[in-house]
Amino acid sequence: MRPSAPPQVNSFILCDMAFQQAMSGKWCIIGTFGVIWVREFPVMHAPLTVFIGLSDFQGDAMVQVNVRDPDSEPVKSIRAQIPRIPMSMAEFAFAFPPLELKRPGTYTLELLVRGELLTVRSFRVEKAPENAPGAQGMPPGMKPPELGDGGPA
Repeated sequence: MRPSAPPQVNSFILCDMAFQQAMSGKWCIIGTFGVIWVREFPVMHAPLTVFIGLSDFQGDAMVQVNVRDPDSEPVKSIRAQIPRIPMSMAEFAFAFPPLELKRPGTYTLELLVRGELLTVRSFRVEKAPENAPGAQGMPPGMKPPELGDGGPA
């Protein structure tokens, strides 16, 4: 690997929570999503965590994630100085404070290392149907699965 080569993005996942197990060091990524359903706009939304996995990465670098609204205007930015890493792989998570989402549409996440844009991903923010209490995450027109009585079909 050339010293100036950018890191490879192995993971860039939007989720409710991500944490590292104490015993194994493995990451647990809970509640992944690509759509945020809200009852009204504007809304303050939480939780929102971004799990990131990089290879060909030595650390000793500023890593930043930006959230942009449908007009590409900044919503929130979070960054951290990642220390030097003995191996060339790193996994970490950024937990955002509550985000103000002003309107529906496609929002974007930008991942930067040392100020260089590595990748972009999008997520949707939509108004939930009026008659769908507790059906967060169900797209309009889609019904939850019906439960049977447990007997033979």
